[in-house]
Amino acid sequence: MENEIDWNSKRYAETQAPVVEEILKTASDHRHILEERTEEIIANEDLFRSLAPHMNYPRILMDKFVLHIDEADRFRVRMHRFKSKNQNGGALEKVHSHKWDCSTVLMSGTYTERQFEITDVDEERRTCRVVPLLEHTLEAGQMNSLPMGRAHQVINPSDDEACITLFVRGPSRQPHARIYEPESGAFYDTFGPDRQTKLGLRHIGRVDPDFH
Repeated sequence: MENEIDWNSKRYAETQAPVVEEILKTASDHRHILEERTEEIIANEDLFRSLAPHMNYPRILMDKFVLHIDEADRFRVRMHRFKSKNQNGGALEKVHSHKWDCSTVLMSGTYTERQFEITDVDEERRTCRVVPLLEHTLEAGQMNSLPMGRAHQVINPSDDEACITLFVRGPSRQPHARIYEPESGAFYDTFGPDRQTKLGLRHIGRVDPDFH
């Protein structure tokens, strides 16, 4: 993967995603590779400590486990668990965009993805129109890729079965990701964990509850 992909391509979805998806499909078909890698991370304390800060578990909607970070941070390989309705209490993921391109293969379970087009953006007022673009439901063995900046929402429709995916993201090529509120047309930026925590500290210190 280090040599075959142009991670800075502005046409990732058209030119690079098919190659990434093929690599993911191979790993999905040879699951012992994933088991061996997770066991290696568990057994190697230095490796675990280098990856653990980038993992998120437990979370309400989706647990994130990092398997590999490229030395130049051109790409990261992760596994996700999208929790069932019974596991997440019926919570819904917010409509959001990412600052990198990504591809995924479903290992088990099902998810529904909604994609949106963002138009009429007013950076000063922090408003926009969120227009439905497509909705599709994917099952185990199917692939999905998303270009940087495309707003989407992933929903696990199952009451009982979690959905597990193998996922690759490219390098960050925008300063932030965004959360969108389709009903009001508002949006706000999100950042890395440290910057997001500092933002929260600033608001909480002012006894201001209106922060994300």
